[in-house]
Amino acid sequence: MTQILPVLPILLLFLLGFLLQRARFFHEDSVPYLKRIVTDLALPSLLFRAFSTLAIETRYLVILPVVFALCAVMVLLGKLIARLFRIKTPYFPIMMGGFEMGMFGYALFIAFYGQEQLGKAAFIALGQVLFVFTVLITMLIQTRDGKQHTWSWLSRFFTSPIILGALAGIAAGIVRPSVTIGPLLQTLGTFIGLLGDLTVPLIAITIGYGIRIKKTGLALSLATIATRKSLLLVFTLLLNRYVIDGWLHMESIYRYAMLVMCLTPPPFIISILVRDDEFGSSDYASNTISLDCIISIILVMLAAAIYH
Repeated sequence: MTQILPVLPILLLFLLGFLLQRARFFHEDSVPYLKRIVTDLALPSLLFRAFSTLAIETRYLVILPVVFALCAVMVLLGKLIARLFRIKTPYFPIMMGGFEMGMFGYALFIAFYGQEQLGKAAFIALGQVLFVFTVLITMLIQTRDGKQHTWSWLSRFFTSPIILGALAGIAAGIVRPSVTIGPLLQTLGTFIGLLGDLTVPLIAITIGYGIRIKKTGLALSLATIATRKSLLLVFTLLLNRYVIDGWLHMESIYRYAMLVMCLTPPPFIISILVRDDEFGSSDYASNTISLDCIISIILVMLAAAIYH
């Protein structure tokens, strides 16, 4: 019971969002703007604050290509599994790669491990952020439109408020020791902190509001989630033991961050960019991500209780 208490406020916010959806509290056109407050303002502020106080040893940077490679391996395994089991939707392999940390995972991580540890979770997630912006979105657009230009993903990456917030935080952390924090900077820091504090409640409410599960294609969605979770659980335990603990000797909080990340659903942007086709891919993506949100919450709660 005590393991449920830290995440209970998040669960209540999810429930509130779902009830607001049932009551049609928001106009459908207004929900994307709520999400933009998170992605363009609140989450970049939260990441700025997290990275500005984070001290990272240079040898830890190897985690970035390791996580990037994990995402790539998952996509390749997805292609192999799709071929073996004759899965028709072209989006099955894409659903294997990447993690929704920004609009989901960070909220759960903060609930269990505290906002002061967020920078470490964000650092672990950097490799998958690079993968999503460079590889996964490119695959999505190629699958949908049949073409993709290199400058497109470069533009997305370097103009993303989330990336800019993280980079600005890293820069602030570097110059912080040589800067005198006066009243003006303290006030600015308070403003950024208040803006960042909007992240978790807005994420939880909008996710709850967006949960819609259809019966069509439910079996494939459940099979996708089971396959993804099983593979990632094995990879996570191996990475935690042999890389984070055995090789790099990182703090235990990095192991927990890796586990939370690997239990999160696929990136939400998949359901936005997916093209509906004769295989019902749009419903498949939405169903899978909605179901995975619920399952991920349960699994993270179990992991926090038994994984040490």
